[in-house]
Amino acid sequence: MLAAVLMSVTLAAGITAGQAGVAEALPVSVSAPSVTQSAQSSYTFSRQVVSLVNKQRAKAGLKPLTLSTKLSAVAKAKAIDMYKKDYFDHNSPVYGSPFDMMKAFGVTFRYAGENIASGYKTPEDVMKAWMNSPGHRANIMNKNFTTIGMGYFNGEWVQHFTG
Repeated sequence: MLAAVLMSVTLAAGITAGQAGVAEALPVSVSAPSVTQSAQSSYTFSRQVVSLVNKQRAKAGLKPLTLSTKLSAVAKAKAIDMYKKDYFDHNSPVYGSPFDMMKAFGVTFRYAGENIASGYKTPEDVMKAWMNSPGHRANIMNKNFTTIGMGYFNGEWVQHFTG
């Protein structure tokens, strides 16, 4: 049994990455994820999560987020980085903070946020966990965010938001 974990971070205009609040990691027990993955499952899982995000936003009367291929490339790179370098943190040993990483990939934003999770087997499982966590839910439901990028790789889930 692998403990699945969640973390979120948000950056608003005028706040430096060092001042951004990071939500507490919330452990949840789940079965260990498969260590193999096809490109199709990554794409399918990512699209399913974005659909679930927009369903939650619609229930709250919020506009849907637009899926960005550029932001998704950043999120996927972060998921791969976490898996290959065996870490679980918003700060990458390679890319730095999620905000520095977005900028390095050419993403511009006024507002930005990141949700990460590890060990969840399905899009429904990870979304349920994120929606049950105040920090993650706040990112998903943030009215300042207009764009989403989603990355999945071998049990590592990354959501990037910008506005």
